[in-house]
Amino acid sequence: MENGSVIKPLLNCFTWPIRALFNRLTSGSFKASGSTPSSNSSEQNRSYRPRTTVREVSWAQAQDALQSIRTQVFIEEQGIDPADEWDPADRDAIHLLAERDGTAVGCARILDRQKIGRMAVLPSVRHKNIGSKLLRAAIQIIQDAGQTPTLGAQITAMGFYANHGFLPEGPVFDDAGIPHRTMTLTGDTSKTLMPLDAESLRFDTPTLLVAIEPHRNEGDMRINLLRLSDDEASWLTPRLCCYAATHGADTLILEIPEGEVRFPLEPPEQM
Repeated sequence: MENGSVIKPLLNCFTWPIRALFNRLTSGSFKASGSTPSSNSSEQNRSYRPRTTVREVSWAQAQDALQSIRTQVFIEEQGIDPADEWDPADRDAIHLLAERDGTAVGCARILDRQKIGRMAVLPSVRHKNIGSKLLRAAIQIIQDAGQTPTLGAQITAMGFYANHGFLPEGPVFDDAGIPHRTMTLTGDTSKTLMPLDAESLRFDTPTLLVAIEPHRNEGDMRINLLRLSDDEASWLTPRLCCYAATHGADTLILEIPEGEVRFPLEPPEQM
């Protein structure tokens, strides 16, 4: 018997059930016992994007959701005392609630139709533009009321607010054990380039926006880089040396996880 006469019957054994099933499916006579998603629904699932909305709410309307978010972010994550977190101002404040496919994931509040505070986004959904949507909604409400938006920013979040046009003013102050700076919307994001002012810097690194606080002590300038990766710290170091030298520092001290690194500086050449 030739090879072809053997192979052909074998192929038919495998292909016949497939052809029969295909014919039944295309003829409409096949009824699946379970729910089988169609190709259209599969394509829809692959292209689906969660929908984030921000709406204005009152404390009475959304107290449970607002308290849940702020408890997770401020009390559990940041260690803020509940006595500092909850205050009577919540009852009269304007609140914003961010929802992702109907689930509450972020919040903010506005006092006196001017001051933005209690900005919080759950850790599981950060870096998805939710904070920006909350902030833009708050800015719109305040500007519609004819006021200029202001806020007290945690030092570690200054870069986020600077990127939305806020500039710092006044000294660093303590709020619930966390360093803050007052920031006011200028409406001009081009003014948020480094340096912001004498007390804070803003850098656009290749991977993130960084706001840092240089501390001066006689001829030393000390900067904490503990939040940065090695690559980010390396990228910033020569720029910080230049900045420190042009501001009269003799030594730049960088705080990194391994300890302190000191850079003796030479004054810049006079032009």
